[in-house]
Amino acid sequence: MEYLSILTVLFAITLFLEWHYKIHLYDSIWERIYCVLGFLFVGISWDSWAVHRETWTFSGHGLIGWTIAYLPIEEYLFMLILPYFVLTVYAVLKGLSHD
Repeated sequence: MEYLSILTVLFAITLFLEWHYKIHLYDSIWERIYCVLGFLFVGISWDSWAVHRETWTFSGHGLIGWTIAYLPIEEYLFMLILPYFVLTVYAVLKGLSHD
């Protein structure tokens, strides 16, 4: 549950920043879909390859236990939430530096 808790906090912070600073990262729904699918494709490919090669594993400690293919559900959420978080923080900092 630790991993999911951390992701939930990051997602809440991201939503707050997006709302508070009125940030719109994407111009259209299609742009959002393509970006998300790109992050997912790269992330799933990278993580699946690394797990298959036993470069790293997901031991189950801190996880809820649901998996799709080689990866826990939290890892898929990570691939969705973390890029969103980073891009939002970047947009906030970029906006603040221009003020």
